[in-house]
Amino acid sequence: MTFRSWFPMVTHMGQTRSATMKGNQLFAQPGISILFLFLVCALSFLSSCTSKNAAHGIVERAQFREYIFSGEHFDIQGYVKGTDSVLHVYIEGDGKAWLNRRRPSSDPSPEDPIGLRLAATDTHNAVLYMARPCQFVEGALRRNCIVPMWTSARFSEPVVDDMNVFLDAAKKKTGAQRLKLVGYSGGGAIALLLAVQRSDVAMVVTIAGNVDHAFWTSLHQVSPLRESLNPADNAQSLENVRQVHVVSSDDSVIPPSVVQSYVGKMTTSDNVRIVTVDGVNHTDDWSVIVPDILNRYGAR
Repeated sequence: MTFRSWFPMVTHMGQTRSATMKGNQLFAQPGISILFLFLVCALSFLSSCTSKNAAHGIVERAQFREYIFSGEHFDIQGYVKGTDSVLHVYIEGDGKAWLNRRRPSSDPSPEDPIGLRLAATDTHNAVLYMARPCQFVEGALRRNCIVPMWTSARFSEPVVDDMNVFLDAAKKKTGAQRLKLVGYSGGGAIALLLAVQRSDVAMVVTIAGNVDHAFWTSLHQVSPLRESLNPADNAQSLENVRQVHVVSSDDSVIPPSVVQSYVGKMTTSDNVRIVTVDGVNHTDDWSVIVPDILNRYGAR
């Protein structure tokens, strides 16, 4: 694989530079009319406001404090509470990435933030919630928020790198030395990709996790996530990390076969547990059943 420049990215200092990543060039920027840009921005603003209002009540009840992290490429919405030597981290799913099978959303903020609901149920001393890049942010905080960042490049190097540095900052803020990462849907992929790069991850939990997106896109016959890293490519590197993967036999979006494909790439799965539940669809409220599972397997 080669490194290629893909699009100008605005850094947290307001400077513009060309970002690089493994794989093919993302896309060529066509000429876009000012009116079109205005309409996209307006729709994104309205969508983000609606989604943020939905999250507000959850945040207040859980007594989280807002924590926006300014990374090299993105400003990432977060919520945090408490201090402890171990930090429990919850990573949001892909959100509203697509309006339908062919039309991407202008704003990936989830209408129902299931990852945030899961974080709100955690009574541990120190808890961090991480939205994905471009979720819940508005205006100048939407740096580099272009459609590929929540579609084909949702698990790309710029995304993972910024979320990795966010974890470093959150550890300092909470006094943590170790991390337990919990990711819902696409957040499960992010959790594993972060664990590959770190030595302080005590455990990874995925909930309906898209942990092998190559298998997943083939299964659903949709376009490959060509600009994204795939956790399954690092499955053997993660064999020594304790993992719990929660799946549902009734999840047609990310069925149990996705996790089975990921685990099948390991030479040993001694540290891996797959927990299968029934009667839960992909977008159901997993916070109703997952806390008991996390308690049972020492994730809380």
